[in-house]
Amino acid sequence: MNEQRCSCNHCSCTVDANTVVQDGKAYCCEACATGHRNGESCRMADCNCGELTQPKDSSVDNALDETFPASDPISP
Repeated sequence: MNEQRCSCNHCSCTVDANTVVQDGKAYCCEACATGHRNGESCRMADCNCGELTQPKDSSVDNALDETFPASDPISP
């Protein structure tokens, strides 16, 4: 049997009858198809791809610090 892997970069699942097709790619679930943009986990309980695709809080905080304009005056 020819099993097709989910197109989510970090997912190890195979697609089945619940396949979600988006932009010509097959995903195992809606969360994988949308790139886990709202932090949803994969439908397979033993798959951690949703956690792996989310940025770490510290990297988000650092990016904010690096992009905040230093020339803006402090609000009263």
